[in-house]
Amino acid sequence: MAKKTNTAVELWQLTQNWLSLLGSKPNTKFCREEITTHPDYPAMTAVTDFLDAGNMQYNAVQADASYIHEFNYPLLAHIKETGTQYMHMITQAADWERQKDITQNWSGIVLFPEKNTSWQNAENSSYQKEAFRNKVFAIVFIVAGLALFTASSINQLYIAAIAFGLLSLTGLTISIFLWGAELGYQSRLVKQVCGAVSSGGCEKVLKSTYAKGVWGITAADASVLYFAAQFIFYLLSPYFPGLFNILMPVSILGIPIAGWSIYTQAVKIKEWCALCLAIVSVLVLQAAVSGLLMDLWFQHTIQPLLFFILLIALFTVGLLPLKAILKTNKTFRHTLAELKKWKTDAGLFITQWQQEQQVDTTIWHKDLLLGKTNAPVLITVACNPYCGPCARAHATLDELLNRFPDKLKILIRLLCNEAAESDKRTMAVKSILQRSATLNDNTQLQQMLTDWFAWMDYDKWVNKWQPGNDTDITGRLKEHSNWMEQSAIQFTPTIFINGRKLPGRYNLEDMEYLVPGLAAILTGDSVK
Repeated sequence: MAKKTNTAVELWQLTQNWLSLLGSKPNTKFCREEITTHPDYPAMTAVTDFLDAGNMQYNAVQADASYIHEFNYPLLAHIKETGTQYMHMITQAADWERQKDITQNWSGIVLFPEKNTSWQNAENSSYQKEAFRNKVFAIVFIVAGLALFTASSINQLYIAAIAFGLLSLTGLTISIFLWGAELGYQSRLVKQVCGAVSSGGCEKVLKSTYAKGVWGITAADASVLYFAAQFIFYLLSPYFPGLFNILMPVSILGIPIAGWSIYTQAVKIKEWCALCLAIVSVLVLQAAVSGLLMDLWFQHTIQPLLFFILLIALFTVGLLPLKAILKTNKTFRHTLAELKKWKTDAGLFITQWQQEQQVDTTIWHKDLLLGKTNAPVLITVACNPYCGPCARAHATLDELLNRFPDKLKILIRLLCNEAAESDKRTMAVKSILQRSATLNDNTQLQQMLTDWFAWMDYDKWVNKWQPGNDTDITGRLKEHSNWMEQSAIQFTPTIFINGRKLPGRYNLEDMEYLVPGLAAILTGDSVK
């Protein structure tokens, strides 16, 4: 059920806004990456899988207008107009009438939350922490800049000089935002500022040939370099007056630069960049302030000018490599996003999976089967009871089973040798099978196996679970041993999905994204 998003709000943004109204806090960056890289985006499955990743309980149903008072709000409604389809948020039942121009095209499909549910995701928390650190860094940078500006301004002789220094700090701050926008790192504040002047104008101007600059130094680079050197000169000027004096005639050069920027935006590109206009304003104001301090224009020697040029050169040596690193990181993140989109495509997975080794996954009597028996996706894991990687795999399987209780079941096969009773692996498997034979509760079976792989300590485990030594499990030991041999298990853990080996390009962690799609394919469910 492919759906296009509303042109005003993209599907990922709508989802974030909806979850925020429900009291959850999805990070903007995480929400955008997770939803837009979904292989079905912008289909509803991109949203439902995102909700599954946050362990949120919801309903995706098709109904008619007689049910609108039975839904939980806010909800997402599928709107189907001529030539377009999109999701629209309905905050309360009365909105169906108030927004008749939209809701009259409702297809009958809605996505609404269960009562008292919430969306939480561990990876989202990491993104939130990163965003918080970035905010702290920005605040520290601004506070430090203001503190240095204040300390320097105390010793300034002219109010106009203080105004010039404040404009330098302002220009540096805007330039950094401009530089980040050029690299693709835009904060919500920058997007709002840019959007207030021209939708997409900042991006179009910064990507134009007129902003490319020369020798690898773009207009944004030059702006950062110029204002950084200028601000340093201002900070040092109380102690070396000649440094500030040289800034007066240099600032006049900002007039032709500002004029060229206005001309290219208005005539050549025909788009406006709010950040560029802000830089233009700073340049013009600085030139005006320098006019009030004309008596300082000629109170300098050539050395400060040479030092100013040298300082810009030194900053350039540091800035360009940093920019290259940030570009590489941005490219790497984009590549990872594309790879994730490829790896989470259940249809592509099936194509490769069909070429893999097939094994017998017949369920035995009192088998080590975790989860609901009617779950469509079966993960079989061949493991060694004393294997670190197997323990880590089991922890991942536990998380998957808890996340997808209705879509996933797990079958455990254990490495052992029924003929070698003194072998520690056989002893461990024997005790596990003896205890499992007396359990009729699947939750207890899961906890028993979780404890084993969490501890891999025979005495500690036996002390808790007390396996019955009188239970004859010789036949079951042989089943596990023979299965390992017949399945040609060469290493543990070896993972099988519905009877076929997990393709080599995938790992167990990828199943977090694949399980919903595989379950949908296997059950023929087109909505979830």
